[in-house]
Amino acid sequence: MKRFTLLTLSLVLTVAVSAQTADEVVNKFIEASGGKEKLNAIRTLHYNQLIKFKSPMGDLDFPLQFFKEKHKLYRMQASLQLGPQSINMFVLLKDTAGYVMLPANPMTGSEGGIQKLEQKDLQDQAFQSDPSGMFASLVDYAAKGHKVELLESEKVDDQDSYKLKHTLGSGQSLTYFISKANNLVNRVDAKGSIAANMSGFGSMMGGMAGGNSVEKMEITTLYGDYKSVDGIKFPTRVVYKTHMGDSESEVTNIEINKAIDPKWYLPN
Repeated sequence: MKRFTLLTLSLVLTVAVSAQTADEVVNKFIEASGGKEKLNAIRTLHYNQLIKFKSPMGDLDFPLQFFKEKHKLYRMQASLQLGPQSINMFVLLKDTAGYVMLPANPMTGSEGGIQKLEQKDLQDQAFQSDPSGMFASLVDYAAKGHKVELLESEKVDDQDSYKLKHTLGSGQSLTYFISKANNLVNRVDAKGSIAANMSGFGSMMGGMAGGNSVEKMEITTLYGDYKSVDGIKFPTRVVYKTHMGDSESEVTNIEINKAIDPKWYLPN
């Protein structure tokens, strides 16, 4: 009986230490990013991102705009110039409804247009409207219904890094890597629908390529060149790595707590 009690106590202490260590890593990240008070004080967030990728038609620039208001708005506005043709798309998530603007797809016969999202899609992407920094779901993660588990450390581009399994309240999970040198996120791995959602294109991919293609998706995202905006650190260099190759991007025009034009709340 005594041996059983000691064994049980040992297991409980091991779990407690592990959980505490995970929280310590997250807290280091939060402090390095600007601190919980500043991150939670963000009500609105806007930034631009220019993705450069190679295609059979040559090098393409894919400019994006992101708008977030806490609990009220996530909008990703995209445009792509293909010769004389300009293709515009968007994902719009609000507190009660979500919409996606899809281009026509001759391969599937889809005519494109504005589609309302199913409730599950809206719930799975709800984390996108959190403006508490670029990795908002880690900030006060437990209060938001998310979980964090500390895994064995690894190297990311020769940097010793903490490795965290991050499970969202929706059940989707992804893997974060946080540099031990500066306590900032340097890599995120994702598979399936969360990979598409993290890229901002989840609803678009589901509509254009179908659910099966999205579920097979794997993406590794590398983050670097952090810059401080109003005391908060944001990565300005983002590299997406998939089976189709690498795409580099630059994040610019980061604005915090600035009024968002009402037009971005409308599904058009």
